[in-house]
Amino acid sequence: MAFFKNIFQKKSVAELKENSRLDYEKATKSHDNKEPLGVRLRLARRAKVNIEKTFLEGAKLTEEYETLKEIRLGQNESIDDLKEPKVAEPFKLIETDKGVVISFIPEEYSEEIFKLGCSYQKCLITADKALLIGQSIFERICLELNINKEITVLDFLAAEDEET
Repeated sequence: MAFFKNIFQKKSVAELKENSRLDYEKATKSHDNKEPLGVRLRLARRAKVNIEKTFLEGAKLTEEYETLKEIRLGQNESIDDLKEPKVAEPFKLIETDKGVVISFIPEEYSEEIFKLGCSYQKCLITADKALLIGQSIFERICLELNINKEITVLDFLAAEDEET
């Protein structure tokens, strides 16, 4: 019985991902605003959480990569087999009051945000610059969704910047 349960769970996750992608595409391709504002706002809020999770994932995987690289170099071991971290996929699981949903943002945005997290972790950019870049990426998503409500992303960086 567990075998069938696993098959159906995998299929349902794939279906949920596809539905998430289709919802985003339907909302962004609706030039005559057939999609209700509430739907588009929900997608924007999910995109915000997706961006923040992707940024943090980039930072975390970069930290792990750099730590492993330092250890190996310190022990005069080869680092040729180490692979730089890359974004896994543009989907993120998000917990809501109604349960868990899957959020989608286009792959190019997901990759940009992931690289932004990597650059921030390597101290190649400041928190202020990461905030600006992250916000500009999010604003492109909001433009695609035809949302003109002000929503900020990566606000945890501003709080972190104030502490230093």
